Amino acid sequence: MDTNKEEAVRCLRIAKNQYGSKNYEAAVRLTNKSIHLFPTDEAREFLVKAEKAAAANPSSSATSTPTSETPSSPAPSQAKESAREKPSASQQDADVREILSCGTDYYKVLKVDKKCTEVEVKRSYRKLALKFHPDKNNSPGADEAFKLISKAFTVLSDPQKRAVHDAGGGDPEQRGGGGGHPGFSGFRSQGFGASPFGEEISPEDLFNMFFGAGAGGGVNMANLHRQGSASFSFGGPAGFSSATFVGPGFRARTFNTAQAQQQYQPQQKSGWSIFLQILPLILLFGYTMFSSLITDTTPIFSFQSTSVYSQPRMTSSLHVPYYVEPKAFESYLSSGYKLQKVEKQVEFDWIQSLQHACLNERKQQQIRLNNARGVFGVLGRNEEQYQEALNMPLRKCEELKRFS
Repeated sequence: MDTNKEEAVRCLRIAKNQYGSKNYEAAVRLTNKSIHLFPTDEAREFLVKAEKAAAANPSSSATSTPTSETPSSPAPSQAKESAREKPSASQQDADVREILSCGTDYYKVLKVDKKCTEVEVKRSYRKLALKFHPDKNNSPGADEAFKLISKAFTVLSDPQKRAVHDAGGGDPEQRGGGGGHPGFSGFRSQGFGASPFGEEISPEDLFNMFFGAGAGGGVNMANLHRQGSASFSFGGPAGFSSATFVGPGFRARTFNTAQAQQQYQPQQKSGWSIFLQILPLILLFGYTMFSSLITDTTPIFSFQSTSVYSQPRMTSSLHVPYYVEPKAFESYLSSGYKLQKVEKQVEFDWIQSLQHACLNERKQQQIRLNNARGVFGVLGRNEEQYQEALNMPLRKCEELKRFS
């Protein structure tokens, strides 16, 4: 639940930024997502405000701030630093070809083993998403590789999709039928994954949820439209790019942000101010590397009793049953903080599994209702089957209400 609350606060913060940029439609969508994750009075009040603004300005979301096409010359020290850090074009092309050659073998795409944990999947996505993002990788195929990496993460991080993928390989959603989303050719309407509440997550949304949003070195969601068109840019020193997601694929355009900043800042910047601008990026990379070194990839608990996880336990707050390895868990029993942290993770994972199960129950109920309703609700309608479907027990949903 703490994770949901943090993501909800982040979505609401981004929504307010979009509102300030007069992108009201994006503000409404992100506020709704925040309410779904963790409803608050602040989010509900802001949603009413954003919906009124969106209704009064229906064309506001289609307008974006014009960007100068004339690049300004970066400082010599910055140019040398960029030249040292920028990979060669041939190496980038080779890396992109390697990713695209994996096809729908999503374990190979993320360079993880089939027995990998969710932590390893997230760690690999962070690393590859930064490496193959069109703003960082100039290879012609970088956008397709970035989409494939995002798709691989959404499949392997979803237990149900991962199980289908493991059973037969390939794309589990393509085997499940359904049309493609107009904004992303070749993928279904939920081809880039969904939240526990079934909302679509596009590659840029997924990237933004992992790496945050805001000024400085973060990601700034400039325009985010329901029609599948979005653009965002990396802040920081000159030389970064802006990528536009629109139509059947990605279009990337590179421009220098220094000229726009000249309206607010002096042309001559001290070395200290430049360091402050790139400090968020340094902290981001440092945190990613540090977390990858200290994260324990061995699962601490299981919801099923096995020969390894043989000791039954129950969380003190929501009374969720789980199993642990007796010897390995002794260190957690001696630390109240560590035990509380484990139990919070148990309850979060359990509620997330209930959300998936409840969603499946509601889908099955809707299918039965549609079958019993007949054509236009008149021809071939079976009232008895319709009432049975309407009153079918939704056990997982009822259990989820108990935790909510």
